[in-house]
Amino acid sequence: MSDKKPYGTVLIKAVQILDYLSQQPESKSLTDISEMTEITLSTAHKVLDTLELIGFVTRHETKKTYSLGPRLIQIANASFIQFDFVRDTYPALKHLFERVDATVNLGMLQDNEMLYVNKFSKRSSTYDSMSRIGFTQDLYCSAMGKSILANMSEEEREMYIESIELIPKTELTIIDKEVLRDEVERAKKLGYAIDNREAEDKVYCVGTVINNKFTDASYAFSISISYDDYSKEYHDKLIDEIMRTKAVIEYQIYESQPK
Repeated sequence: MSDKKPYGTVLIKAVQILDYLSQQPESKSLTDISEMTEITLSTAHKVLDTLELIGFVTRHETKKTYSLGPRLIQIANASFIQFDFVRDTYPALKHLFERVDATVNLGMLQDNEMLYVNKFSKRSSTYDSMSRIGFTQDLYCSAMGKSILANMSEEEREMYIESIELIPKTELTIIDKEVLRDEVERAKKLGYAIDNREAEDKVYCVGTVINNKFTDASYAFSISISYDDYSKEYHDKLIDEIMRTKAVIEYQIYESQPK
């Protein structure tokens, strides 16, 4: 963690508000924002006024609620254009999406969470997953996260497991640290991890890490389906496809390096 000191606290509060709004499926009231970010009503109102002025949030007059603003899309698009890894993995992940006809996510490790940096999904789906670009998910309950844990050194993995509170997201979330250790060890042996409705009630997910010795960043990708669509045959197909795509991406990474 950086030891740099922030210049004032307003920007930190603005980021807290933007982070909160980015995780919500619908716009939120001033009271909700104040309570969930633990920022006073008056301060939250002033920060939101400024964020609205510069286009980072939109205020919905009828409902008196706030959501992320359109200017963030412009900034996000510019960021992803500069984001080499998203661009470089795009063809292989899009091809995977077309082959499995299911949601495909790309994530990176950030602050002990998976940050979703790309996503391919159908406009109409049998389930409504929370995942979207910019969304974060805990490592212990996600397929991508568990595959990242499996790829860590034993010391790093133990440090994470000992420090994290295993909060149940669903009735199937792993909340026993010994069970989590066994699950991660299984993922390490298999080369992929499974999220069996652990992060979201009706979502089944398989994920694998992308081995890349040419960068310090850690990436993984996953396939998510509605559990209603689950079958042993479909599961086996997802595993075959995700491991095939993993091999393609890792080969392309290796071939792209200067010889």
